[in-house]
Order: sequence, then structure tokens, then C-alpha cells
Amino acid sequence: MGPNFTACGVRYMSDPALISQYNYSGHVRLIPANQSTQITYEGCIALCGHGNEYYTWPVISATLTTWVLPILGTLLQAPFESNAFWRTVKACNRWIGSPISSLAAILWDISISGKCALFVDLAVPFGDTPDQYSEFASMRDSFYILMNLNQYKMKPVISMTREAEGLLRIALFSKELKLLGTSKTLSQKRLKLAQDLRSNRRRGVVPIFLSTLWFVLALGISIEAAFGDLGSNLQAHNLAMGLFVSWLPILILCSILDRNPVASDDIQRKLNKLVDLVCNSLLDPDTRREYIASVADLHQAQHMAYWVEKIAAKAEYIRGDYFRGFAGQARTRFHYGAAYAILIEIEKAYIAERGRNWLSDPTEARAALVLGQTDHGFTWFDGRQLWTVIASILFVGCTSVGAFVLSFNTPTVGLGCRTGGYLIFFIIALILMMAEIVVWWLTSPLRKQDRFHSHVEEYTRHASSRRMTAFAILPGLGASLSILARILDCIENVVLQVVLVPRRLLPTKHKLARLETTETALRTHFLSLRNLTARNWLQRAFFTPLESTNLVWACYLLVAQTLGAFNNCACMTSSWGGFGGYLDFTQTNVAKSVAVREYWIIGTVTTCAVMGLGMSYIVLEWLVQAHLSTEDYDNAMNGLRRVRKFRYVTLWIKYPLDWLVYIVSIMLNACQVRGLNDRRIVMWTRDCTLKPEIGHMMVRCATDAQRLSFHETSV
Repeated sequence: MGPNFTACGVRYMSDPALISQYNYSGHVRLIPANQSTQITYEGCIALCGHGNEYYTWPVISATLTTWVLPILGTLLQAPFESNAFWRTVKACNRWIGSPISSLAAILWDISISGKCALFVDLAVPFGDTPDQYSEFASMRDSFYILMNLNQYKMKPVISMTREAEGLLRIALFSKELKLLGTSKTLSQKRLKLAQDLRSNRRRGVVPIFLSTLWFVLALGISIEAAFGDLGSNLQAHNLAMGLFVSWLPILILCSILDRNPVASDDIQRKLNKLVDLVCNSLLDPDTRREYIASVADLHQAQHMAYWVEKIAAKAEYIRGDYFRGFAGQARTRFHYGAAYAILIEIEKAYIAERGRNWLSDPTEARAALVLGQTDHGFTWFDGRQLWTVIASILFVGCTSVGAFVLSFNTPTVGLGCRTGGYLIFFIIALILMMAEIVVWWLTSPLRKQDRFHSHVEEYTRHASSRRMTAFAILPGLGASLSILARILDCIENVVLQVVLVPRRLLPTKHKLARLETTETALRTHFLSLRNLTARNWLQRAFFTPLESTNLVWACYLLVAQTLGAFNNCACMTSSWGGFGGYLDFTQTNVAKSVAVREYWIIGTVTTCAVMGLGMSYIVLEWLVQAHLSTEDYDNAMNGLRRVRKFRYVTLWIKYPLDWLVYIVSIMLNACQVRGLNDRRIVMWTRDCTLKPEIGHMMVRCATDAQRLSFHETSV
């Protein structure tokens, strides 16, 4: 039988001896000090006992219908994969256990798809929406394919080279390359692939909106109930529970943009088929010479010839399962993707300079997009990624702060089980985010290409003969240390003895064959463990266990609040910090402090404002990007016209932010943090901004000639 704090309070307040023995004489906050009603933690334990005063079923059922079911309904709208139970479990573990990292990755994917949509919008004049057989429609397909292939993992080592990036550019933007083994052109292949991607894009946007609306309505009902029954501890803590998980609708709502295909494995196969077709064509000398000759009239012809030959030299190692597994929506830790590097390089090389109507000369534009600048390859860091990290910290942190403020300032004021639980969850999520950034940075492949290529050549030379290429050691990702290897040897020997000795003693049929099979399986498993990279070891030993712990902790907080498991002396006295350590029996059910209302308003407004801001951003991005993924071309163009009108009407809102970015850029340049020409960013405009000057072509040719490497070193 659990304690009854109402009866316990009556007993304490009516017995002077108990008051003199257990009264609390320390400092109290928000309520007046009164030794006849306030008891110490030790007195609470002695008088009321251990255990919890659980809620009655009517109270539990009200919490279930008001909060738990809306939370589950929102979670069930997450972008799960069909017929993939363990991948679903891992995804839930990642999304809920590490919400800051998940939101940062998803918001980054959304910004990438937004940049793709912006480039497509700027490709033609403001009032122009060409037909579905135009160069514009083909370029729209290219950027949509780029947006989707960003969700897939790539073949290790070779995918990090500049040649792999260049080959993907040819597959995405080239039109002149003749494909071997098929009568279709590269543009036709992209058109068919884009159609498949759009038709296989997972539906269900309306249910996501409905589940989000359900959560918002539950939040509104809880707010109304809490302020209608001002001071009720039960209403306050239920509201705090809802505020605590208010980041979840933001994360789920992100899936209307960062969508997963219905059959991700089928899409992966089609993407690999396109890459293999391009590789096979570039490996054929005649086709390669014909492709180079097709761009001989362009001023980039010499550079193009040099670059195509370099890509062809690596095409043999690029083809064959280049894309390996769906990694979108923050499913895979450390996933960087291919899209951003390509977008930034083509932005600097061509699109930013021309702005609106950059596709006016399709042949030159495609050649420029194929060439790009290839400064970094696929693995590098851009400071603009930090905004997603900051935004995700704000989304999760401010919602947790709202719950913290509300529960902390509801008597007994102080750090207790609820507030401490919210704080622990956020701290673990923040540690996971910071650790992910540090590990990604420390274990990223080497940036210096001459050092990196030696690893690539060594890998590709032995790729065909390696026993387990799935566990290939990446450059910069060190394998097990010698001490760890010796530990694994000892563990392997012990496991072999434990498993094999009983099998040798038991009289079974085909004993020798079974022993050999078991031993081979065990040795293969330990061989894979020896070849794990630093990231793999950290994921198994640190990230996944900590995420699971945080997931279990969040579930515990919700269950404990729903059942009333926090109604005990330790939690009700808020004894975790320096403010609490006592219990006022007149405040156990209803807080009578006049300051409670102010703190409740602060916590509620903070969470609701941040949640509304996050949801508004996601819905706005969904509206302005929809023309890229809409399957019906006419509907897509109608949407693009509306997007342009909206951007034009709201263009003035971006001026303060543009000035801020401009001032920060000037400061960074003045401090020599980066060069003056490090970044060229395209901005949305209504009018065409490129005004060619006399001699523009000659200057461009001279610039390209200076960038061309005429002497290739052997690698």
C-alpha cells in the first residue's frame, strides 16, 4: 500500500510533536514559510513512508487520451520503411534517443532540397514556365534526382574522390554522352528515373498534418485546462509533459519534405543502373572521344577533355553498387550525402554569377555544371551547416526549457524528478550531438588530395581480391588498436572453447561438418570486428547505447507522469538541488502562490513559440519546394508560378538577413578567416541580373586556362 499524502498531511499538521520534530526551517520560494505545514524530506519518509501514491484510473485515462495517444499518433506518422522491422527499431532509437542530431541532419537535407528547388526556379525568366519537353524540364528532373540520391550511402573510399563527384555530374547534367547498351539517351534515362522517383515517393502528407493537428489540439486543451484550474499540480505537470515532447511534431512534420520512397531498395537499384551506364560509356574509348568532340566548340573544351579522361580512369572502380543503402531522414549517423558538394560547386562555378535565367545557353550551362570546380570532393565542411545544428538545439532545448520552467516553479520549487528528468534528457541529446560533430571531424578522410589518392589506389588495386570489402578500412578511420586486437583475440579463443568443446563431447550426426561450420562462422564474425573502423566502434560502444538509454529515459518520464510514479517523498520535496528539500502539505494538490501564473505563462509561451516557428518553417519550405516533386508537370508549373509570386511579395523580409550575412562576410574577410572569393551565393531575384561586358568571354577563357592542370602527377 502506497502513501496517502492527504492523510499524512492531516496527521502532521494536527500533531505539535511531529511539527517540532520534522518541521522545515530553511529557505522556501514562491510561498510563505510555515513550519506547521512544511516538513523535511526525512520527516516525509518517516511519517508517510516510501513508495508512490499512484493516480486513480480516471486521472490516468484522462492523461492517456489527452497526451499519450496524441504522442503515439504523431510518432506513428514517422517515415518508417515497410517490411524492415529492425531498421524501424533503429530509426526510432535514433529519432527519439538523439533528437538534436536527427533534427540537424533532417533540416540539412531540407535546405539541400530547397537549394535544388531554387536553382530550378532561377533557371528561366520570372514569367516563363517552359513545356515538359524543354531544357528546363530536363534540368528540373536532374535536380530532383540529385535531391533523392542524396539520401543514399555511397561506396566507401572511391566515392570520396573528385572523380566520383565528376561522374555524378555527368550522369545528372550531361546531354551529349551516348550510352552503351541502350537506345535511349541520357536525358531520356533521367526523365524515366525522375518519373519513377516521383511516382514512388511515399504519400501520406495529409495524415501527417492531421496527427500534427491532433497534437496541437491536445496541447491547446491541456493549456486551457491548466490555466482554467490555475495552480493544480496535476494539470501543470501534464502540461509540462506535453511541452517536453513538443519537438516531436516538428521532427515528424519534416517528413513531408524529407520523404522516403515506397521501395528504397528498388530506387537504389535504378540509381546504380544509371551510374553503371555512364561508367560503361566512359570506359569505352570511342564513346569517350565522341563525347569530348561534342563539346569541342565550347571554350571549356580543353578542360572538359582533361576532366573526362580523369573520370574515365576511375570509372572502373566507381561502377557496381555505387549507392549502398537508404540513409535519409537521419537514419545513418555521419551520413553526408552527395548533393551539397555538387550544389555548392556548381553554384560557385556558374549559377551564382548568372542568377536568374542561368539556363539561357543550355549547352554552356550543362558544360559548366559538369565541370564545376571540384575543389573538395564529397567530404568537406561548410560553416553554413552550423545553422541546422543551432536550430535543432533551439527546437529541442526551448521545448524542454518550457517544461522545465513550468515544473520547476510549481511548488515544491526546485530541481526534482520531473525537472531533473527533462534536464537529463536534453543534456544526453546535446552530448550526442556534440560527440557526433567531433567524431565526424576527427575521423573524416584526409583533405589533401595527393595524400588521399594513395589510399584510393591501394583500395582499388585490391578491391577484387579482398575477402570482406564490406568492412574495408576507410582512410582517416583507423581500425582497432593493437591492444583492442589482443583483447579480441582472447575473447575469440574463449568463445571458441565455450561453444566448440560441448559440441565435441556430444554425440551428434555430422559432428565434424557442424564443428567446422560453427568455427568458420565465429572466426568470420571476429574478423569483421577486427576490421571495424573507429566510427563503427564508437557507434556500437557509445552512440547506440547512449541513444537507447535516452529513449528508455524519455519513455520512463512519460509513463511515470501518466501513472503518478513521481508522487513520492523524493520527488515531491524537489531534493535534487539546493532550493527544495521540503514538502508543504497545503501545496501538494494545488499551488496557491500568485507567482505560479507568471512562470506557467513563460514556460508555455516559450515552448509554443518555438514549436510554432519550427512548424511554420517546415510548412513554408514544403510549399516553395513542392513544384520540384509534383508528379503532374502542369500542376508543378502552376505551383511554381505561385511560389514566384509569393517570393516576390515577401522578398523584403529577407533584406535584414541579407545585410546581416553581408556584414558577417565583411568581418570574416577583414579578419582573413576566409578569402574574398570563397563563397558565391545565388539569391532569388525577379529580374535577370547577368550583364555581360565586352571581353567577358576572353576573360573567362583565360581564367579557365589558369585553372587547368596541364601536368598530371602519377598517383
